[in-house]
Amino acid sequence: MKSYLTALFILCAGILSAQSTTFHWGLKAGANLAQHYAPMPQDNEYKVKARMRAGAIAGAYLDMQILPNLTLGYELLYSMKGSREDIQILAMEGETLAKPARMNVEYDLDYLEFPVLLKINTVSYGKLQMQAITGTAMSLKLHGAHRLDGTIYIPNGDDYDVIPISEQSDLPGINIFDYSFVYGSALIYKGAMEASLELRFTLGWDYLQLPTFSLSEQVELRNQTYSAILSIKF
Repeated sequence: MKSYLTALFILCAGILSAQSTTFHWGLKAGANLAQHYAPMPQDNEYKVKARMRAGAIAGAYLDMQILPNLTLGYELLYSMKGSREDIQILAMEGETLAKPARMNVEYDLDYLEFPVLLKINTVSYGKLQMQAITGTAMSLKLHGAHRLDGTIYIPNGDDYDVIPISEQSDLPGINIFDYSFVYGSALIYKGAMEASLELRFTLGWDYLQLPTFSLSEQVELRNQTYSAILSIKF
């Protein structure tokens, strides 16, 4: 999959060498709704309810107009990703628990993201222009945080002893690089200053080995982010 990113760079370099280009740059800022994705477990040992982490996305971009309706875009963004997981542990080491343990886990992962995008002009109406966007992104992890608050129930006669669990880490073992596909569209207003509103979906293709708690195995999850971004061109 990572060869896809290299091929895109080579293709774009070839196009640029054959065409005259016009350069534009600008600033971007917006909001992320991030979560982690993985196939649902089939072993019936735990149940997971995933929730999103709200965050920010902001940075700068450089656009190269290589054809009348085709633009190559490079971006440098700070992007806040992660997720919130509510986990019920039904069994441990093959033994069913009399009362499921409950874990609330928070993952915070902040990245410096480098998207390379192809932007295709589609529908135009007056000063409005629609664009379709696709490409890839490489991300460098800047910050990680893992927080867990949970409860384990130990049978004691007709009742249970309640054992609270609290753990945290800065996710030192998580991949420092993450690679993603990017899909989206933008509505551009071409007034005195060109501005746009972009809706973007970024899907990581690398699985991250994320911890839950010390007595449990790590889980494999992928980054997934929905972004709404405002841009201003200079």
